[in-house]
Amino acid sequence: MNENSPKISVIVPMYNVEKYLSLCISSILAQSFKDFELILIDDCSTDETLAVAKSFSDSRIKILQTEKNLGTPGATRNIGLDTAQGEYVYFCDNDDAILENALETLYNAAKNNNADASTATQSYYAVDSEFTTLKNIKVNIKKSPLPLAPVSENIKTRIIQELLKNGVQIAVWYFLYRRKFLLENDIKFLDEVAEDVFFNFDVICATSKIIKIDKPLYVYRMRKNSASHDSKRIQKNIKSIPVLCDYIEKKLSYLNDPKFTQRVLAYWTSNVLHSYIFQFLQEGGAEILQAMEPRFGKNSAFVFTLIQLYFNERITLRENKILKNKLESIREIVKL
Repeated sequence: MNENSPKISVIVPMYNVEKYLSLCISSILAQSFKDFELILIDDCSTDETLAVAKSFSDSRIKILQTEKNLGTPGATRNIGLDTAQGEYVYFCDNDDAILENALETLYNAAKNNNADASTATQSYYAVDSEFTTLKNIKVNIKKSPLPLAPVSENIKTRIIQELLKNGVQIAVWYFLYRRKFLLENDIKFLDEVAEDVFFNFDVICATSKIIKIDKPLYVYRMRKNSASHDSKRIQKNIKSIPVLCDYIEKKLSYLNDPKFTQRVLAYWTSNVLHSYIFQFLQEGGAEILQAMEPRFGKNSAFVFTLIQLYFNERITLRENKILKNKLESIREIVKL
C-alpha cells in the first residue's frame, strides 16, 4: 500500500438492483469519513443497474464488470478484494445503506486498537416499501448474536463464544476488515452456500483482534425477492452443503477433536440454513430433505438437527402431539 492509497476500500457487488442502488451509493458517498474508494462490480445485470452506477460522478468510484455472470455475491466480492487498495475493506450489499458515520466509527475503532477487524453489534432493519430515503425511515434495531465480551485468544473458546453459544454472525456488512490480515490468511469468499458466513468463520478462526461497537451503523432492507430468498439459489445452496462440511472439517482438523468439529458442523450449518428450511417447509417442504439425503441419509444426525431447529422455533409443540413425539425421537439421536 502506497502513500496515496485510500484508508478504506468499500466493495459493492451489483446485480439487477436498479431500484435500490442509488440510495446505497448515495449513503456511501455521504460518509463523514472521506478517504475511501468505492468499488462497484456489476455481475452482468440485465436491467439498468450499470447505468445507475455510471450516473454518479465521483473520483472515488471504480466500476468493474464481469465478463460472464458469476452467480454469487461472494465471487463478485472477490474481484473487489483483488482490486482493493485500501488499508481496510468494507462490504455493503447493493440494496442496503449505511449511516453517515459508519465508516468513521468502524475505522477509528479498528485503527485505535490495532485490530484486524471492527464490528457493530446492532443494525437497523427497514421494510422495503418504507425504505426510500435515509431520512425519517421506519426501522427496527436488531441485536447481533455477537457478545460484547472481548474475543478469546483460545480458538475453541472463541468459536464457542462467537459462533455457537450466541448464534451465528453471518453478515459481512457488520465488519470492517484489515486488508493485510485478509491477504496474509488467504481469506476470500467461497462460491458455495452462505459465502459471508464462511468468510467470517475464517476470520474468527484466524484472529482474536476484533473490536466490537454496540451501536447500529447499517440499514438492512427487508424484501421478499432478494437473491438470498430466491428458491433456485436456495436449492443450489442446500446441495452444496457437503462441500462446506468438508471445508470445516479440514479447517479444524489440526485441533484433533472430532467431537468439537461435529458440534461446529451441526450447529453452524443448521443456523446457516434456518431461513432456507423455513421457506421450503412453508412452500411444501420435500425439497430440503431430498437435497440432503444423497449425502447424509434419512437418519443423518445433521438432518435431524435442522428439523429440530425448525420445530423448536416455528411450532408450538404442546399443541401438536405428532410433532412433539418426533422431536423427542430427534433429541435421542442428536445430543449437542
